[in-house]
Amino acid sequence: MSRNTALRVVSLTQSSGVELNAYLVLDEKPARIDQKLKTLSEYVQQYPSGWKKRLELANLLYAMGHIEQAVEEYRQVIDRQQPLIGVRLQLGKLLQLMGREVEAIAVYESASAHARNEATRQHISGSIALCRNDTQAAILAFESAASLEPDNAAHWLALGQVQMGRGDAVAALRAFDTVLSLNPDDVVALIDSYDASQAVGNVRQAQRRLSKVLEVAAGDFRALKRLADTRCRIRLVSGEEGKQTKKIISSVLQLAPDAADARELLAYYHVFRGESANGVGVLERFTEEHPNHPRGWYSYGRCLFHTGEYQKAAEAMLKAYRLYPQDCEIYRALCEILPLASPPVPQDPPQPPLTRGELEQAKSSNCKGGTPLEVPLFKGDLGGSHRQVTLASIVEEMLDRFPQRWSVWTTAGRVLVESFQEIDRGCAVSVRGTQLEPQLPDAWFGHGRVLALAGKQREAVEALAQGWQLLPEEGGYLQSVSAAVWLGESYRVLGDEVASRKWLEKACQSQELMEFDPAMAGYWQGRALLGLGDVTEAVEAYRSALSRRLLYPFRGEVEEAVKRLKGKRRKGDRAKA
Repeated sequence: MSRNTALRVVSLTQSSGVELNAYLVLDEKPARIDQKLKTLSEYVQQYPSGWKKRLELANLLYAMGHIEQAVEEYRQVIDRQQPLIGVRLQLGKLLQLMGREVEAIAVYESASAHARNEATRQHISGSIALCRNDTQAAILAFESAASLEPDNAAHWLALGQVQMGRGDAVAALRAFDTVLSLNPDDVVALIDSYDASQAVGNVRQAQRRLSKVLEVAAGDFRALKRLADTRCRIRLVSGEEGKQTKKIISSVLQLAPDAADARELLAYYHVFRGESANGVGVLERFTEEHPNHPRGWYSYGRCLFHTGEYQKAAEAMLKAYRLYPQDCEIYRALCEILPLASPPVPQDPPQPPLTRGELEQAKSSNCKGGTPLEVPLFKGDLGGSHRQVTLASIVEEMLDRFPQRWSVWTTAGRVLVESFQEIDRGCAVSVRGTQLEPQLPDAWFGHGRVLALAGKQREAVEALAQGWQLLPEEGGYLQSVSAAVWLGESYRVLGDEVASRKWLEKACQSQELMEFDPAMAGYWQGRALLGLGDVTEAVEAYRSALSRRLLYPFRGEVEEAVKRLKGKRRKGDRAKA
């Protein structure tokens, strides 16, 4: 994307009625585009048999977000000029975005039949595999295309995006770095690389990539959104800095007034200013305006969860789940929210084998006795419409739908251990994440945490230490503080006070998290200080986290800890007296 381009965010309505946002590139100013649309429309009506101006019209309609009209015009172009491979790929992409995968596959297959280049055919095969939800086949196809044409950035970008989509941020980052080696100013690759760098915890590299994006495309929606998110996270929400943050958010909202993630920025801006009701209200109004937008319900559910409204959060997230059960993050959010939504009710845990053909039989026998929420699913969601949602069923479906995503296995393992006390199986499930992503520190840290919760402290130390060895050499890793605390706590349980103090002190010394998220930094510092026996400083760190609007569920934990620690100090003072 050049310096003169901008981004338009449009809402796509899939055949199921579900609304999704798409990000489209605009090469010209809106006023010029409107005039051009009028001119091209008149020309096409006057000369209906031509294809060149019709193709310009189709591209313009696409850029303006008129997707249905663009699809029809692209079809007309293909009817008039058969060999146009690029047009077929564009049409296939739009149909894929709209959830019309069968039509998209037909278009892609016709494009492949006309393609003379093997790399192009492999790329098309990757797109077809994505339509069929075969991520592994898509990766192999894009890898093949990239090996045949290593200087074609499109192959590497597609590969990186598929890798990122399945949670393989390490491999994704390698692909995006290759794109940037071919074109250092590629805005899409820079933004994707920023996200991948964040995912692997390399904060400093992520910030460099964001700075580059803002240098190359200062008005880009995605760049401004990430900048605003960063400013909110470090709590630049009051005074002159707060005004600047609000100005950036206003620019994002102006670019994309109907985008859920734009409204989410405004919501959290209010939350971090101590205006939780206003923040939640922003997203509540969005769901009223866009009742079929799963991202809106997801954002609303997360915001409710982060403000302590667990029951309402579960209801909102279940709405997102019903609308769009293809989103892995909705399942993971439900695994986090449902156990807190209401007093736990005994139920049987999910049982293997978790294969699609055996899901219904497993559900009927394993999901007894109720759950935090029992809500009938809509017809079409992995089974009949009379089935009930339970925490167990969510775990089963999540593992069945997303078996190639490491975070799913860690999440499921933690649920099995914490909510069902299925210790052995929970640990066995969790370790699968490290097998899928053996070079990702987070996979080892997540597995180590599950082992620690299961009481397997020695194994937990080994897993956490393995993750620590994989940290970037330059430092600045987000999870290093929490991992150090977990190591310190596990060593203390094992009776190794020397090792415990070493890791807890290391957690207290880290400054990277303070720069990235001061509220969470205060939480982890307080926890480390408490492990070191420094109650006074721990309380101060916890109070600092609370003053910076620490989010729930951590906020609830800290509030209870502060009350408990203050009570202990008062008892100690009375005993001394």
